[in-house]
Amino acid sequence: MKQLASVKPAILVVDDTPENIDVLRGILGTDYTIKIANNGPLALKIAAAQPPDLILLDVMMPVMDGYEVCRQLKADPLTSAIPVIFITAKAETEDEVQGLALGAVDYLTKPVIPAIVKARVQTQLALRQTRRELEEKNLILNDEKELLEDIVSRMRSASPFDGRRVRHIQSSLEKTGGDIILSAYRPGGIQHVLVGDFSGHGLPAAFGGPLVSYIFYRLTAEGCTMRQILEEVDRTLCRQLPTQLYMAAGALELSPDRNLAVVWNCGLPPVLCLSAAHGINRISSSGLPLGISESVDTFEPHAQIVMESDTGIYLYSDGLTEATSPGRELYGQARLEALMERIHREQLPLEVIWQELDTYCGGQGLSDDAALVEVSPCR
Repeated sequence: MKQLASVKPAILVVDDTPENIDVLRGILGTDYTIKIANNGPLALKIAAAQPPDLILLDVMMPVMDGYEVCRQLKADPLTSAIPVIFITAKAETEDEVQGLALGAVDYLTKPVIPAIVKARVQTQLALRQTRRELEEKNLILNDEKELLEDIVSRMRSASPFDGRRVRHIQSSLEKTGGDIILSAYRPGGIQHVLVGDFSGHGLPAAFGGPLVSYIFYRLTAEGCTMRQILEEVDRTLCRQLPTQLYMAAGALELSPDRNLAVVWNCGLPPVLCLSAAHGINRISSSGLPLGISESVDTFEPHAQIVMESDTGIYLYSDGLTEATSPGRELYGQARLEALMERIHREQLPLEVIWQELDTYCGGQGLSDDAALVEVSPCR
């Protein structure tokens, strides 16, 4: 069976002098399909109707010079990606600078040297083909990314989160974020709450969420303690995820009568315990993030909190404190604690935090995923 010849790349030669067109056709006609335009307006029409792979453009033409032709080509989305090489008798440096500033990829002076013309044309067409292949691969990667994001989102939406006696807010930079909030009750009424912040954000960080969620809810339903859950999460993350992926975590275990809260902080900002009688009690991190090392000997609790009627415990990721102002100043721990005291004292919605941070960031949004959960005795 006869094999079809490959399609030659198309080059549009724009010049008002027939002799110059003949020279370029003689140099390039064997390897490329040559299209001709003897003025600027005609060149624009041809380029828009049947975009060539490359344009060789003269500068000095009547009615519309080459600079204006290039300017209009780059302003039109249909033709902006076509590489343009100026071929002109104008050999001054400022002429070349002007042409390149308009978006041309190269600048050749007349009289042309055939070998140079062939080499420059070949180089630009190879670059254009590489860009096309990269764009196609990026489209495929984006499709795959959207599919993976949908899978992770479905897995998370299936999570049996128990929202009794907790309030929470969460924000992700992408469709799937690296922060998680989990809540469930053990048989007998003990409540488990966990806030996790995976290193990084986006899909790599998000993949650990469903794994931790599965372990948390399965072991809670089986009656395991929070200590046992943290040990299993740490062991599993160390074995299943790459070393650069790990999870800072804060966890609570609340008694059925909600008079006692046991606290773990493994790499999160200070857990805040607020009450009128005692003000702010900060439980700072006392353990490594989960998934860094299996050699951690123990997950003993880091604090025990006697819960009073107005006590509120707040676990959160560092996306809140690392919100950045237009002047590049972090929101910081002090501002967040003052805001949390006001929210707790006045019983404001947690969404006030987003309003405050949006104003602080000048409407530019957060620079990291963020999550916060509030646990109280009777909410």
